Amino acid sequence: MSLPEIAQLEFDDAPAAVSSASTVVHKTFDWDFEAGDFRLKDGKLIELTDLDYLRVWVQKALLSNREIPTLIGYNLHPDYTRAEIERIVTEALMQNEAVTVVENFTFVQEGARLTISFDVRSIFGSSREAVIL
Repeated sequence: MSLPEIAQLEFDDAPAAVSSASTVVHKTFDWDFEAGDFRLKDGKLIELTDLDYLRVWVQKALLSNREIPTLIGYNLHPDYTRAEIERIVTEALMQNEAVTVVENFTFVQEGARLTISFDVRSIFGSSREAVIL
């Protein structure tokens, strides 16, 4: 018994057309940060796009960032701490190609809680965001 012959394949020498368009999808599901779970509507996940997507993404990105808490609680000069937090937040948020600018930081310390507010400009528009640490 002999093996069947394999057909000769011919390849076109011309390069394949490559699309340079972005394939990044800017959407997420709504998240309840207090409950630590997805929000549902009629038993289904709520899909978010545009600025709503970006607001949830910003919170997730910053709350999962391990650098910011390392600065809190140390006896560092407040100006140094603020500058480092601004740098860390800006670098974290600029990882998302939808974000164009992060600016206008404000800091409010109430006891052990630090609220950091800032403006985020993006391809979807601008919003004022805050994260509580």
